[in-house]
Amino acid sequence: MIQRYFDALKQAVDSFAAAPFVLDVRMSFELRPGNQGYVVGALLFQDQSALHFREYLDSDGGHVSKLMYTYHYQDADRQMFFRYDNARHQPALPMQEHKHVGEAITASHAPALAEVLTEIVMTRGWVEHRG
Repeated sequence: MIQRYFDALKQAVDSFAAAPFVLDVRMSFELRPGNQGYVVGALLFQDQSALHFREYLDSDGGHVSKLMYTYHYQDADRQMFFRYDNARHQPALPMQEHKHVGEAITASHAPALAEVLTEIVMTRGWVEHRG
C-alpha cells in the first residue's frame, strides 16, 4: 500500500516537474518495517523559491495515514511564505493540523502534496486557474 502511495506521489510531482517554472526536483522514498514509509523532497522554482516536504506514513487496513508531515514553502532568501504541518507546539495549539503564514497559525486539513503545489503555482501566478 505504501509503495502505491509513493508511486502516486511521484506521478503528481512529475506532472509539476515538467513545467517550465520548476527548475529542480529531489525526492527520496523509504519503505520501513511495519507497513510504514518515509518520503522527503524539495522542488526549486524559477524565482529560486523552494518547497521542502516530508511525510512519515503508516498503512493500516488499506488506508495510508500521515503520521507526520510538513510542507514548507520559502522564498529565495529562505523566508517562509507558508508551512503546513502537524507538529506539536508549546504551548499546545487547539488543533494538531495547521498552517503557518508569517506569525499566524490557523487550523487546516492535512493537504496532499499536489494541493500544496497547486497553491504555490496559483499564488505565484505561474498558471491561470481554469475551473
